[in-house]
Amino acid sequence: MFSTRTDWDLRPSPLFTLLQQKRASGEELLDLTESNPTKCGFIHHSSKLVGPESLQRSMLYEPDPKGLLSARQAISDWYKRQNISVTPDRIILASSTSEAYSFLFRLLCNVGDVVAVPKPSYPLFEYLARLNDVLCQDYRLAYDGEWHVDLSSVDEALSSNAEALILVHPNNPTGSFVKKEERDRIVSEARARKIPIIVDEVFSAFSFANDERCAVSFAGTESTLTFTLNGMSKLLGLPQMKLAWIVVSGPDEECAKAVQRLEVIADTYLSVGTAVQQALPQLLNNPEAMTQKILTRTRSNYESLRTACAAGSPATLLHCEGAWNAILCLPAKRSDEEWALELLQSLGVLTHPGHLFDIEAKSCIVVSLLPEHKVFSEGIRRILAAVE
Repeated sequence: MFSTRTDWDLRPSPLFTLLQQKRASGEELLDLTESNPTKCGFIHHSSKLVGPESLQRSMLYEPDPKGLLSARQAISDWYKRQNISVTPDRIILASSTSEAYSFLFRLLCNVGDVVAVPKPSYPLFEYLARLNDVLCQDYRLAYDGEWHVDLSSVDEALSSNAEALILVHPNNPTGSFVKKEERDRIVSEARARKIPIIVDEVFSAFSFANDERCAVSFAGTESTLTFTLNGMSKLLGLPQMKLAWIVVSGPDEECAKAVQRLEVIADTYLSVGTAVQQALPQLLNNPEAMTQKILTRTRSNYESLRTACAAGSPATLLHCEGAWNAILCLPAKRSDEEWALELLQSLGVLTHPGHLFDIEAKSCIVVSLLPEHKVFSEGIRRILAAVE
């Protein structure tokens, strides 16, 4: 009756079962997995932009498969302020980066084709790939005090007949940016093999330090076909507004063909609401107002975590360059799943076990840097007290 692409193991995990029991009992928990900015005190004061007046303007429906020109021009202007040249005709809107990935998998892959994805990474790619009848081939991010793209494993993944390479810049959960040297090697290899690059930059505005080694945005890449993703969810702290975009860059002939086909794919769905598209020029006029609030929070939480895990602590904090998560390695006497269960059961602190992100180290947990500082600091205090 049901397709094999949805044949997932839907049995609840022990951690999820315990969480449901504790919530049902009304127990107060410290949630260090929260990644929704609207639940962490970040409220955008722009409701009038998508209020009754905006809805009234939306009553006339004149869809454009790429998205309203005014919205695409606003995105182009946002890149221009970063000294990146992107024309509106090479921008395609989608309702989310998840939908954008689906558009690109449909554009680039046939049934059973392979895309190269980073490991560790957010556990979304496997689901999106499977729903689009695509397979994932991992390449490694290696850690030696900081994270690096393992270029030899990239070569191996591309040698497995991959139809596309996905970069997450910066990665989630490692918080590591692609470095300039890595970018040059990857772009050169992709160009030589005629393999497109998909670059997820939703966390690109959230860097903890000005590291000159880090590559800038891939938008505007000229030498090889590149699709750069971003959107309102992280940049503006508005995940509920459902607007993201794809920037198509590279050789003109390849870009023209890609845009034509993406336009047909997008026209099939027309998923982005008119009101949010009309509001985008004002929302993108000064995204730094919200970005800076979030960055101040995440940087502060990261620095307090780093201080708490200084010399002598049994917990090790893996170096993070930005984004919204951090990885803690706890004593190896328990697995990551056992640690997450123990922390929730005994301390009322919810964390992610590292295996959810394909982290190879066996006793790592992932914590969000987004919660309010008093919640975050108390959760970390309890964790460190327990492991000591």
